[in-house]
Amino acid sequence: MLNRIKIAVVDDHHLFRQGLVSLLKDEKELSVIIEASNGEELMELLERKTPDVVLLDIEMPVMNGIEATTLIRKNYPDVKIVILTMHDEEGIIVKMIEKGANGFLLKGTDIEKLTEAIHSVIETGYYFNDNVSQAMLRDLVNDNKIEIGFDSVALNKTERDVIKLVCKELTNKEIGDQLDLSVRTIDRHKAAILRKIGARNTAGLVLYAVKHKLNSN
Repeated sequence: MLNRIKIAVVDDHHLFRQGLVSLLKDEKELSVIIEASNGEELMELLERKTPDVVLLDIEMPVMNGIEATTLIRKNYPDVKIVILTMHDEEGIIVKMIEKGANGFLLKGTDIEKLTEAIHSVIETGYYFNDNVSQAMLRDLVNDNKIEIGFDSVALNKTERDVIKLVCKELTNKEIGDQLDLSVRTIDRHKAAILRKIGARNTAGLVLYAVKHKLNSN
């Protein structure tokens, strides 16, 4: 229990919140310590319990997710915030990043992606799914809107080539065609790169590439 990641779930839709809590309780590495229906209720509960990660809806009565994010970041700077949303428009994402959110999760996602997001914000400080555009990720890093904690690691020439082509938004087949390698080999190279840099998905690979300027020609 002591080693579990402590979670707060904040959403005004009771059925959705209860369903999410039920899924999380089946995960051995996670522990839900707070349930709240809006930001104001969350802030009251935070005075007694401090989670590691807050899963936070945006549109709520009394105090919405934008206001709650601002207060969490001010009063509990070490708490990670993952926004729960029905939409992944870049404007919303950028706005919430500016307010202090660490990541975004579509409400229709499965439990595997949910746990991936939680672990990612704990380990790297961010979570973006692969649907977020490469251009937006580059802008976030270049404008210093997010801090990327990836240290430089040793990558061989093929791995660097794969990263550059991923940053051009090529598919695994297109990357394989350019490098004269099979799709399965590209898959293995990408998996090896993710292990080396400590990222969990392609978005992390792109952020690493931007930070270390591996995305240019």
